Amino acid sequence: MTQSSLSSRHTTRALVMHRLNFLGRLLRSPRFAPLLLLCTACNAPSVTSLPATETVAAASPYRSAAFVLDVNTRSRTVKISPPVAGASFAASMGAASFSFGNGAHASLLGADAIEMRLANYAAGTIGAVVPGKIRITFDLSLVNRLNSVELGTPTFPVPPAGVTGVQAFPFELSVLSTPGVASSGGNEILVTSPSFGKAMVSDDWDGEPHSFFNDASCTGGSNDCFRYEPFGTISAGGVSAPRKVGFLVDPTVRDVRIRLLVAADLRAAR
Repeated sequence: MTQSSLSSRHTTRALVMHRLNFLGRLLRSPRFAPLLLLCTACNAPSVTSLPATETVAAASPYRSAAFVLDVNTRSRTVKISPPVAGASFAASMGAASFSFGNGAHASLLGADAIEMRLANYAAGTIGAVVPGKIRITFDLSLVNRLNSVELGTPTFPVPPAGVTGVQAFPFELSVLSTPGVASSGGNEILVTSPSFGKAMVSDDWDGEPHSFFNDASCTGGSNDCFRYEPFGTISAGGVSAPRKVGFLVDPTVRDVRIRLLVAADLRAAR
């Protein structure tokens, strides 16, 4: 190695150390304390919630009955969590329902009735489907965990006219927003990019927006209208055919949370 190369490396290292020392003195400065406190508060993750229709969702007792899908677009992984509400199976005289602990009975299925399986995660290029957005899709299938009961068309929430079988719909989407962080280690400065932006369901969900709860029709002011995916009747102990579903995100989005409701009536297997 030549003398000039060594000199250049020493100069670069000295410059980096000088900047790190300056940053350290700045952080310890009393005049920087208010900004330091502000930045510390900013580092706490915040959640920007958007329902699937990009409107403000009304508060609902059924929110806790949803399966939670946490999607990380960087690692291309999806974590599935069961509903918070404790759904318990009850059958009497051939009729079946789920109770969510508050006296309400509805055909919203919990983890004791179904298992969710995901496969074939795929992310497109920016703008391939919608300008400035990335489309993310995966195959969703449902497993009936009940060995003597089949899952059929729900009486609540009311499905679209002419649509039969189990219905799944994204009740809410949330984007986890975090600021960018810079840290130093030795002679390196490590930078973590921020995560922010919006997410919305894509038309990979085959059903057009439908009012599953209390909206008279799906207009611009509706907050209970959601796209959906029909899975047909699922036999006792059976598995549905996989259905491709998806959503659109800004390129800056790293983490998305999907609350997914699954509706079906339970009836004795034939």
